[in-house]
Amino acid sequence: MREFAERSGQVYVPIVVAIREVIQATIYGRLEEADKITRDMLARGEELGITIITGVFAVVSGIRALLLSGKNEEALQLVTTYYPIPNEQALCLVHLGREAEVVKILEQSVVARPDIGSAEDETPVHYDIMYLEAAVLTGHRPAAELLLNRLADCDFRICSLYSTSCIPRHLGGAVALLGKYDEARKYYQEAIKVCTEMPFRPELALSRLQLAELLLEHYPDEKKEALEHLDFAIKEFREMKMQPSLERALRHKDILKA
Repeated sequence: MREFAERSGQVYVPIVVAIREVIQATIYGRLEEADKITRDMLARGEELGITIITGVFAVVSGIRALLLSGKNEEALQLVTTYYPIPNEQALCLVHLGREAEVVKILEQSVVARPDIGSAEDETPVHYDIMYLEAAVLTGHRPAAELLLNRLADCDFRICSLYSTSCIPRHLGGAVALLGKYDEARKYYQEAIKVCTEMPFRPELALSRLQLAELLLEHYPDEKKEALEHLDFAIKEFREMKMQPSLERALRHKDILKA
């Protein structure tokens, strides 16, 4: 793709290459690199006079790296400027702690969706994965249950564009919220397997963190395994500069020490 971009002279091809580079950098945990490529993409789009379409591409490929790095305001600003659709907004708002706004979006876009769960519901999977993540993080059980029922049989394991993340991890969070802890454990173990084989570095660390949290809270006899997952996640979060997740993991260590 890079070679074709150099030969073709077509203005869109380098942008398409940049999208793939952002996603690849995110998957490998090179979040600062993903952020830089996104910024360069926006600057290039402005130079070429294709600001809006480039902004949309920047949103769908670059939001996850910003959120993983704790750059939540920047992520929301990017979405608001170029691609203000409800699922992207919900994803950014939930990481900013603006739960009331997220709940409103979930009620309108998920709970009140007339055909959710039916064959007529053609909402893309990657849209509903973002809604599911928002539902889990806000503790919105009705939305989480509706989305879980829709997505539980999904054959996909990874979203690339939009919500660059591992689907079984989100499903695990949903069933844990609904009190199905053994099922959650299986989803987290599947997420760990998927993200080890790919590999998908940030999602592997997040999956192991969430499994550690599940074990610490609901499987007290398996504290040793929980601590192994927690220590792995802490090391990875530090190296990838995933500050919000690092702080979340360290809080568990502080509680255990106390």
